[in-house]
Parts: sequence; C-alpha cells; structure tokens
Amino acid sequence: MLSGCGGGSSTTTTTTTGTSAAETLFARNCAACHTLMAANASGSVGANLDEVRPREAVVLTAIADGPGNMPPALLKGEDAQKVAAYVARVAGRG
Repeated sequence: MLSGCGGGSSTTTTTTTGTSAAETLFARNCAACHTLMAANASGSVGANLDEVRPREAVVLTAIADGPGNMPPALLKGEDAQKVAAYVARVAGRG
C-alpha cells in the first residue's frame, strides 16, 4: 500500500479558510497521489487529473474500484459523490 494514500474521512463541512468539504476530502485522500492544480496537489503516483479531465461517473468508478495502486472504496457515499463532482468540475481548469 502506498504511504499517504487514502485513509478515509468523516469531514464534510466547510472549513474556516473557505475550503469546500470536497476540496478538503480530496486533499486528505487523493492529493498525495494525484495532480490537480485547483487543489494545489502535485502527486505523481496516480493520474494527472488536469490532463485526464474525468467525468464525474469515471471518478466515482475509480473511487469505488481502486484502479492500479489506488485502494478500492477510498471514500463512500456522500463523500465519494462530493469528491467526484469536485474533480469533474475543476480538473483542467486550475
């Protein structure tokens, strides 16, 4: 298993710095492995999401299935939905 990847989260509120819950979840669970300029993430193990610009459904499938080195079921339910919508909205638009 890769260090820093995953770990899950129960945080779903907006932080005091104005960061959205989805961005916080992404930072805690995805940023160590993925590049996403909007989240100031520069991981190099997983896909560069700014280049891939995945649709929400693709992100949800990846979160559930854990392709490659990514652990499966990294996030679940509403947290997975929030991150998938966030990535689909901001990828490639940083």
